[in-house]
Amino acid sequence: MLLTKIILKDFGVYSGENEFDLTVDDDKPIILIGGTNGAGKTTLFDSVMLCLYGMAAFGKKITKSTYDDYLKRKIHRYLGATVTADHASIIIQFKFFHNHEVAEYRVERSWINESGKIIEDLLIKKRTNDESNFMSVDNIEKSHWQSFVEDLIPKGIARLFFFDGEKIVKIAEEGNEDIAIKSSFNSLLGIDLVEQLKSDLQINLSRNLGINETSRLDFERYQKEKSETESEIKILTQKKIVKESEVQGTHKQIDDLDEKISRMGGTFSEQRDELKSKKILYQIKLDNTAQNIRNICSHSLPLSLIPKQLGKLIVNLKNDESLLKKNFEKEILESNFNQIIQNIESESFWKEISSDKQTREKIVKNVIQIFDQRLESQFTSEKLKFDFSLKDSQLISEIISEANGVVLKKLESETQQLNELSLELDKIETALINAPKDDEIGPMLSQINELNKKLGMLEAEISHIDQQISTRMALSRHISVKIRESLSKQYKNKKSQEKAELTERILDVLDSYSEQLRIKKISLLEEYMLEGIKLLIHKDNFIEKIIIDKDTFEIHLFRSDGIEIQKDLLSKGEQQMFATSVLWALAKTSGRPLPFLIDTPLARLDVQHRTNLVEGFFPFASHQVVIFSTNAEIDAQYYKKMHPHITRAYSMNYLSDKGTTNLNSHYFWDENGVKLVEI
Repeated sequence: MLLTKIILKDFGVYSGENEFDLTVDDDKPIILIGGTNGAGKTTLFDSVMLCLYGMAAFGKKITKSTYDDYLKRKIHRYLGATVTADHASIIIQFKFFHNHEVAEYRVERSWINESGKIIEDLLIKKRTNDESNFMSVDNIEKSHWQSFVEDLIPKGIARLFFFDGEKIVKIAEEGNEDIAIKSSFNSLLGIDLVEQLKSDLQINLSRNLGINETSRLDFERYQKEKSETESEIKILTQKKIVKESEVQGTHKQIDDLDEKISRMGGTFSEQRDELKSKKILYQIKLDNTAQNIRNICSHSLPLSLIPKQLGKLIVNLKNDESLLKKNFEKEILESNFNQIIQNIESESFWKEISSDKQTREKIVKNVIQIFDQRLESQFTSEKLKFDFSLKDSQLISEIISEANGVVLKKLESETQQLNELSLELDKIETALINAPKDDEIGPMLSQINELNKKLGMLEAEISHIDQQISTRMALSRHISVKIRESLSKQYKNKKSQEKAELTERILDVLDSYSEQLRIKKISLLEEYMLEGIKLLIHKDNFIEKIIIDKDTFEIHLFRSDGIEIQKDLLSKGEQQMFATSVLWALAKTSGRPLPFLIDTPLARLDVQHRTNLVEGFFPFASHQVVIFSTNAEIDAQYYKKMHPHITRAYSMNYLSDKGTTNLNSHYFWDENGVKLVEI
C-alpha cells in the first residue's frame, strides 16, 4: 500500500480544502509534516484511521452518540467568521495491489450536521493504471463498502503501522509490550482466517454431504456448542488481557510507592533505633576529643606561638645547666682539696718525711697554691640567668620540646578525629531527620499491603481464567471430534466418505498449520525485534538475543554472554526505543507492505536517541514513512540530517486571528538551516 493523498475539508482546525500530496520517490521514503502546537498535526494523523474505518477506528470505546458529539466538534467553526461550515470530509487516496492489479482507491468519508443530527456518508472509488479518472466501485454494494475497506486493510493490522509517540511512551513506562503483542497476534498471523476456514469446511460438509435429520440436528447442536465455547474463550482471553493489564498497573503503583518511600527515607526509618544509639556513642567520642583538644590548648600549646623566644630560653637553660654542673664539680673538688690539705698538715703525714717546720709549711703552701690555681683555671665566676634547679630546667626543656613538636602533631590528630566524628554525627542526624515518622510512612505501607493483596487476587483470578480457558479449549477439541464423528458416520456413499476423510485431514493440517505458523511468526518477530533494537540503540555488547514466550508473549532480552537483561534496568530513552522496536517488528511480521505514520516521535528522547531515530530508523523503516513532528522535535539540525531522504515536506501554523491552520508546501527551514516560516 502507498498513500498518495490526504484531503481535509472544513475538518478540525482546517478551513476550506487542504491537500497533502504523499507520493514518494523510491530513494526518498519520507514525507515530513511539521506543525506547531495546536496547528492540527494530530488531527491529520488521526484522520487516516477515521476516514478508513469511521466509528470503528475508536474500537469499542465509544457509543454512537459520543461519536456524533466528537464529529460535531470536528466540523470547522470559527466565531469570528460570517459563515460557518455544516459539512466536513476526509479523503484518503492510496495505491494497492488487489485482485492481481495495482489500483488506486479513493475513500471519502463526509459528515453533515442537520439540525444537530450527524449524517455520515462513505464513498469509494477506484482507478487502474490505464484509467485517468476514479470510478465508483460498482461491483460492490454500497452497504458493503465498509466491509470492503476492512477486508482490504484489516483495522487490527493497520493500527500496527501507526506509531503514536505518546502510546510508545505509555508502553515503555508501563512495560506491557507482551499485552500489545498478545492483543494483535492472531490477526497478525491470520489465525482468525484459518479458524474461519475450518468452520466453513464443516458447514459445507453439513450442507452438501446428505446428512440425515438426526445427524443434522446433532451436527447443528455441536456447531452451536463449539461456537459458544469459542466465544467464551474469546471473552475469557480478553478478560485475561484486562486482568494482566491491571497487574501491570498494580506493579507500577507499588513501584511508585516504594520509590516515594525511598525518597522520604524509608530505609532510614527501619534503622531509627540503631541510628539513635550510634548518635549517643559518637556524641560521647566527640565530647572526649573536644576535651583532649582543650587540655592541649591549656597546657603547652600557647608556647608554640613564640618559637624564637623559646629557642633563646633553651640556650640560656642549657648554659645555666652547664654552670650548675661546674659549680657542683667545684664544690666537690674544694671538699676533696680541703681533705687533702688537712691530711698534709697533720703530724702523722710528716712523721716519716721531715721534721723541719719551715720545709713542711713551704710544701703545704705550694700544694694549696697548686689547688687554688687549678680551681681558678677550671671554673668561671659567670652568674646564672635563672635561679632554677637542674630538675626544673629539665622539666621546662621538656615542655618547650613538646610545644615545638609533639603537641602540634597531637593537636592535628585530635582535630582530624573531631572533624570525622562531627561529619559522621551530621550524617546520623540528617538520617534521623529524613526518617519519616510512622504517621507519614504508615499509610503508604498500608497502601502497599492493600495493593499486594489486590495483586494476589488478580493473579489468582488470572490463574482461574487460565483454567477456564484450558477447560473450554479441551471442550472445544472434544466437540470438534464429535462434529467430525457426526459427519463421518452419516455419509451416504463412498464418495461422501472420501470427502469426509479429506476434510478431516484438511482440518488436521489446518490445526498443525496454525501451530507451525505461530512458532514461525514468533521466531520472525524475535528476529525483527532484535534488528529494530540494533538500529535504534547503538551499544556494544548490549542486546544480542531475544526470546518471546509463545504462550504468555513475555519478552526476554539477553547479552552475548547469555546473561538476561531486566527491562526495568533500561534507561527511559532505551525503554522507548525498545517499545518502538516492538511495534515496528509487529508491523514487519504482519507481512503487509503498509506505510508507517509516526506522530511526535522525539518529544521525550535525549539527543543520542533522537539522532539514532533520525539517522538509523526513519529512512529505512518502510517504503513510505509519514512523520508528524513539532518544530522543536525536528529542528533545523535534524531536518538537515533527514533532507536526503525526504521527498516533500509541509509545515503548519495556527492563525489565531483567523481561527484556522495555515499550510505551507515546505518545512520550517531549508536544508541549509535558513528559516522559511516565522513561528
